[in-house]
Amino acid sequence: MKATKKFGALVNLASRRNSRQPPDITYLRSKGILVETPSSLAELPAAISRLGDAGLDVLAVSGGDGTVLSALTAILTGHAFERQPILCLTPDGTTNMTAADIGIATGKNNLNRAYNLAKSGQGKLVKRQTIRLDGVMDKMGGTDPQVGMFFGAIGICRAIEFCRVNLHRHGIVGSSASWLTLLPLLLRNLVFNPSDGVLAGAPLVIRGMNDFDQHHKLDGSYSVLMASTLEKLTLGAKPFWGNGSGLPLTAVQAPPPRLFANILPLLFGNTKRPQSPGYESLKDESYEITYTGQVTLDGELYEAHASKPIRLSAGGEVQFLVE
Repeated sequence: MKATKKFGALVNLASRRNSRQPPDITYLRSKGILVETPSSLAELPAAISRLGDAGLDVLAVSGGDGTVLSALTAILTGHAFERQPILCLTPDGTTNMTAADIGIATGKNNLNRAYNLAKSGQGKLVKRQTIRLDGVMDKMGGTDPQVGMFFGAIGICRAIEFCRVNLHRHGIVGSSASWLTLLPLLLRNLVFNPSDGVLAGAPLVIRGMNDFDQHHKLDGSYSVLMASTLEKLTLGAKPFWGNGSGLPLTAVQAPPPRLFANILPLLFGNTKRPQSPGYESLKDESYEITYTGQVTLDGELYEAHASKPIRLSAGGEVQFLVE
């Protein structure tokens, strides 16, 4: 890419890495760089708005997946920026799945590296579609649309809760937390009761829509539901194998048929898809989902109620600066 004219940074001081070791932003501010340092998620919208007023070419986002979610939502639904900036993500949170796919590598002085990458013009630009989630309620009772990169429900939300309660509070994060979440939960379901625990079924109806016409329909009890526009998920998983174009979505029937034989094809279904019925992977322009319970977008939890179907659709394309 060409050398950047105007650079700014959003630094979430409440994110795990930044709260334990606050980044040194002296160098950036000595260059006249606008750096916003909100200390909570509640302060993020105002900070992003001030960055938007600055007319940035590149915005570095230092935090975890929740910080990236806030930035994407503000940019794509809140019109915080008159002209959409290029984003450069630094992995400084508890979970950094988005940055692991389309950010800079974990290291020292992440923000300075992001600045030097932008100013030198040596970085590469990657364009990705996002996911817009409508029809959910956040923990404060808000119902505004959210824009992120990974959606999940049922077993995905239960695994997030397990990870936060049993691992994150003890400082176990990243890929170690992912494996220590996946293995015991799978073992419990395989050895004890596949209809109980994290993979217990929940009723839902999914309508995949193309050009406002129903293209696919799933109706039944499911253990896992996920959709993503990332190319690399946690543990390197690629659990989507649907044909055509659109948002990739995968649903796993409850109880998961022949789970032991199908777990690896499920996780890496882009190369060898599960052979048993009950594992569905779709690609449609949008989805209407009738479901009651928790759903997640980039690790943040929301409530859905069957009286008002939630909707997944394309949130808009964003350019990311990577090494």
